[in-house]
Amino acid sequence: MAVPAKNLKLDSKRRITLGKLAENDVTSYDAELKDDGTIILHPKVEIPAHEAWLYKNPEALAGVLKGMEDIKAGRVTYMDFSEYADDEIE
Repeated sequence: MAVPAKNLKLDSKRRITLGKLAENDVTSYDAELKDDGTIILHPKVEIPAHEAWLYKNPEALAGVLKGMEDIKAGRVTYMDFSEYADDEIE
């Protein structure tokens, strides 16, 4: 969804604030500087290091994405494992 153009003023240290323009998940931006002085900001969403393995493992990522598709399509089965909650793990 496009946001109407806004005039962002520089503060005394020549900074601008983007917080109100950013989507909720955006944590940083890549800045692209054009020859004519235009600055294009590309929003980024960073992930925790302990989750990065998933994106480096195509088979695991495909499994997660398929599971999400199955959930959306209603192809899920509820299973109750609460009877095993107190069992010791070997």
